[in-house]
Order: sequence, then C-alpha cells, then structure tokens
Amino acid sequence: MYHRINDDVGQKLQDLTVGVSNFENQLIYYKDKFQILKLDEDWISLKKTGVVITFDDGYADNILNALPLLEKHEIPATIFVTTLNINKENEFWWDRLVFDYSSCNEIFYLPNKKDKNLKSDSIYKEIVEKLNNFSNDEKEKWFLEFEKVNHLMFFPRKEYRSLTNLELQLLSKHPLISIGIHTHNHYPLGSLTYEQQKQELLRSLKKLNELEINPTKYLSLPHGSYNIETFNIIKELNLSGALLANNYYSSNRNKVSKKINRILIPNIKDKILAQYLKHYDF
Repeated sequence: MYHRINDDVGQKLQDLTVGVSNFENQLIYYKDKFQILKLDEDWISLKKTGVVITFDDGYADNILNALPLLEKHEIPATIFVTTLNINKENEFWWDRLVFDYSSCNEIFYLPNKKDKNLKSDSIYKEIVEKLNNFSNDEKEKWFLEFEKVNHLMFFPRKEYRSLTNLELQLLSKHPLISIGIHTHNHYPLGSLTYEQQKQELLRSLKKLNELEINPTKYLSLPHGSYNIETFNIIKELNLSGALLANNYYSSNRNKVSKKINRILIPNIKDKILAQYLKHYDF
C-alpha cells in the first residue's frame, strides 16, 4: 500500500510518502523476489509469493512520479481515488495538519481553548482522532481557527495536490493502471450509518461515471475503517471486496472473503526493505 511518491517527503509525523529513487528500488526488489499480480486477476496459480501494488487517495504524483517507473519496470497497479479533491488545489486534511502542527511553536493553542499545549505524540493523536470525526466543513473551520490562534500561514502546496480530471482519465486508459473506489469524502466508514456509507460510495461512483471512468470493483477503506454495514453495501453494490489498512499479508482466502489485507510500505530500501517484508512472510 502506497500513497505519495515524491521527493518532498515532508515531516515525519506520518509515513505516507516514499521518495522516487526508493520507490524504484522497491519495484526492482519486488520484480526480482515476487510474482507481480493485478488486483483483479487469479491469485491461485502462483509460482512464488505474489505482490499487488496499490495506491490510496489519488495524489497527482501517482501519474507524475510513480507511473513512469511502473512503465519502466512493466508493473501494474491500482489507484484508489478519493473523488472529493479531484481537479482541486485542496490538500487532504492530514497533510495540512502535518504542516500546521510542524510549523507551530512547541507551546501552542487549540481552537476554542485558552490553555496552552505542549507538543507530544499523545496530543497529536488526540487531534487526529478529533478531526477524524468531523465533517469536512467542520475540519475547515477548525483549521482556520488553529492557524489564526497560532499565527500560521497555510497555502495548498502543489506537491500535495490530487489528480486532475484529465490526469485521472489518462490513468484510467493506461494498460498498467486500474482505478479503484476510495469514497468521496474519505470519512471512516465504520463511524457512519448504512445510508451515509452508501451515499459515500454512490457519490464517488457518480463522479467517476461523469468522467467516463469504469473503476475496478474494489473499495479501499478510508483509514481502514468499516463495520458490518460496510460489507452489506459491498454485497448490495456487487463489489468484489474491500482493501484494509492493517499491515498484514493476504492470501486467496482473504480475497474470497472480500477482506484483503495490505502492508504499508515506508520510505526504505535495500536490506531494510528486505527485513521489513520478511516480517510478513508466511
């Protein structure tokens, strides 16, 4: 599981970015050690352990930086797109939070609270959990207030933008790339009602349909979050399955069960990459 492929790796508060040269090093390793598969092909007749490459969210660098390397090494991938930010300059809220939190002083203020706060892992996690439960409008209001009380200047950065309509259409026609569903707003589905979850998927599918994109029938779960209603909707919409974010290997049994595990790959290479993946051997 990947997100961004970019040499602007940003701050170390999250491991969502892999540098371009490290990504190529990883692709070379996969091609040497594993059998490269497409997400929707047969996983049964393998000569050795298989690898499927996926990207979440729909960052523009997937076409600018990742695609040329996937083409060079003839490796297929599925890109799961959050349709909210398509063709917009907006950053995803987690990227904006990393920027704001990294930019503010060691002692800072939270919106609507008079007490000062000292930076720590625990308070950062509290902020993430709080924002996770906000609507996008509530998040925007929170960010504007946070930036105001901490005297921060934030402008969307081109390195963090999402795909444009044209870029997404080009990717959808590429023989190595399939486009997957990643909802519209990127809300954690496990915290939503049946109807709210269904609307998230239908809005996403409607947007892709408007762009004349026929996505693969797999859903990548935002934040890896789901509940029993999620899989009722997957069945109702005749989807092939959901991809988790749980750092564990998958087998054909997972695929048949419609719950596919994934391993998040950090910005590592060579022996460290080999040791990292060995942890997931089975």
